[in-house]
Amino acid sequence: NSSDPESKAASELAHRVLGEKADTFLFEVIEPADGKDVFELESKAGKIVIRGNNGVSIASGLNWYLTQYCNSQVSLTYRQLSLPETLPVVETKVRKVTPFQRRNFFNYCTFGYTMPWWGWDQWEQLIDYMAMQGINMPLAMTGQEAVWQEVFSDMGLTQKQIDDFFVGPAYLPWGWMSNIDGLGGPLPQAWIEGQKKLQQQILARQRSLGMTPILQGFAGHVPAGIKEKYPDAKIHKVTDWACMPGVHLLDPMDPLFKEIGKRFIEKQTELYGTDHLYNADCFNEVNPHTNDTEFIAKVGQSVYSAMTDADPDAIWVFQGWFLFWQRDFWQKPQASALLSAVPDDRMIGLD
Repeated sequence: NSSDPESKAASELAHRVLGEKADTFLFEVIEPADGKDVFELESKAGKIVIRGNNGVSIASGLNWYLTQYCNSQVSLTYRQLSLPETLPVVETKVRKVTPFQRRNFFNYCTFGYTMPWWGWDQWEQLIDYMAMQGINMPLAMTGQEAVWQEVFSDMGLTQKQIDDFFVGPAYLPWGWMSNIDGLGGPLPQAWIEGQKKLQQQILARQRSLGMTPILQGFAGHVPAGIKEKYPDAKIHKVTDWACMPGVHLLDPMDPLFKEIGKRFIEKQTELYGTDHLYNADCFNEVNPHTNDTEFIAKVGQSVYSAMTDADPDAIWVFQGWFLFWQRDFWQKPQASALLSAVPDDRMIGLD
């Protein structure tokens, strides 16, 4: 039924990708297959009928038809959509069920290497591509600075202290991953506001297609200026990164840690909603000040409880890169201490 939000979102995607040719397709919603995403293709009364249990599934079915029946391709760099006047018939009904519950896309660096200057036109094309490739759990990091600005302002930090914390657009991933402060900053206020609006557009489109975006969680990285406002806070300086001075990490046992983490999730949810997935990378290419397993376990417990204090359904997502890159530090006791601090069904490690 084209009035279903899912089939409507898929139909709008098809019209963006195919123009008038999209009128040759009918989109319908069906039930998942034992909880898994599924699509079906069928020819019926001169139309190509594509069914799926959500917008991503239907878009995946459309992509399957275009590649398998029309020798066409939609990619990030090129679109070959020279479709025949009469579209090929699906002789035998096709049904595909994915074995994968979560299909992830992006790491943090993509937002600095590829997308820092993107506007909605480029994001819209990318989200269509993602849906056609079956992505349902994208990292969605745009617009974080609007959240942090409100949180730190409410806590009494000055605009100068916040400006010194934010890095420039191309360096934002390494600010988010607790590697650097201030490089290439400060960020103009108009840019912060523009990114907030862009993130709201990105998330609305992703969710309309049935995606569950991963937003940010708090991993302990704080502005240096917080020491002036909270002189009693226990703050550690982590190791230098890429010849730049180490950033400031709030001790997980300090009550301020959970307070900031909770405030951040609450403010972020107010601005952007939530799908209960939060990425927090505590030690990306930087080591903690100690390899003490008790301390490391407390980091894990504090990061997770700061999320669940604000959102009881929170799931902590992290990039597994640090366990490989810093493997001399992350021996089995240290890795176990961090990963065992959180229930298994509430933590997702990305390869």
